[in-house]
Amino acid sequence: MARITAALAVIALFAVFPSMEATQYIVGDDQGWNSGVDYYSWMDGKTFHVGDSLVFNYVPGDHNVVVAANSDVYDKCATTPNLGVWTSGNDVLTLPTTGTYYY
Repeated sequence: MARITAALAVIALFAVFPSMEATQYIVGDDQGWNSGVDYYSWMDGKTFHVGDSLVFNYVPGDHNVVVAANSDVYDKCATTPNLGVWTSGNDVLTLPTTGTYYY
């Protein structure tokens, strides 16, 4: 399974209470979901809400999106257990509930 390097394979997002209007975020903006992108800087200043969507753009086969089941899986940069794996290269994930998500 293709993976981005350990530092970039996962990012933690905090979803807070729902907003009246959902926002769609392109993860990494014009750099997409790729190695060499500082996703912590990308997240800086953003507040994510339930119902917001994250769009992961990448080259299929080179990368994928894995939602880690918990912080231990995230810290180990493991792919299992997970809450889902996406491989299309243009994946849109909606934040369903409040909490912390690890990508």
